Amino acid sequence: METSNGGKPKYNFLFVSYDGLIGDIAWLMIKEGHDVRYSIENPDDQEVGAGFVPMVKDWKKHVDWADVIVFDDVLGMGKEAQKLR
Repeated sequence: METSNGGKPKYNFLFVSYDGLIGDIAWLMIKEGHDVRYSIENPDDQEVGAGFVPMVKDWKKHVDWADVIVFDDVLGMGKEAQKLR
């Protein structure tokens, strides 16, 4: 496994949100040395976090890349998470 600063494991995190509610956690993971991709479903909120966190439009195309997928459980995201389990 690849390591980040300090010899800690480095993970690929995929953050999936409807309204852009988990950008702060995604940014924290970047600061800790992890690779992050962030997808926001609501077109009105897709710029939340842009410039701080790498954004992707279709999160489903990045599932195989991710070691960890984080959903905010808003408006049905819990159902998407359950499908992946």
